[in-house]
Amino acid sequence: MDYQVKLTEQLQIIVGKQLDAIHLACEMMMISFEEYALHTQCLTRIVYENNILVTTLDYQSWDGEDESHNDEWYFVEMYREKIVGGIVTSVNVNSAHDLLIILDNGIRIEMFVKNGYHHFDDEHEQWAFFKRHDHAFPYITVYGKTVDIAEKW
Repeated sequence: MDYQVKLTEQLQIIVGKQLDAIHLACEMMMISFEEYALHTQCLTRIVYENNILVTTLDYQSWDGEDESHNDEWYFVEMYREKIVGGIVTSVNVNSAHDLLIILDNGIRIEMFVKNGYHHFDDEHEQWAFFKRHDHAFPYITVYGKTVDIAEKW
């Protein structure tokens, strides 16, 4: 099934919402748009004026002892004021389920799904979108090749 149109439609709910928080846990970025949350475990880049501010791969440069001692955490803290506060002006999903979110403050959030199956590996969650406090519907989970849109439990 082609989910590009359905995902794009579902995510339009954040257009006009403010990016009000960004948090990190290991290599996952947790981004809040008022009452909605986006958790990303795929390659994610936050770009400002064609300058990459931070990526999830920046986590790889860490001291091996404290999860916050890496470039991902460092750059999020350095650029937090630039990142947080913008209003979503557009959301686009391509056929590979990559996600592009544009904010009015010049921030672009680019998420790239790992589209390969590996002979030794199951599909992994790439990104998830849901209502923050009660996990209400839709609850969207995008995997490497498949998509799950839960509209009721």
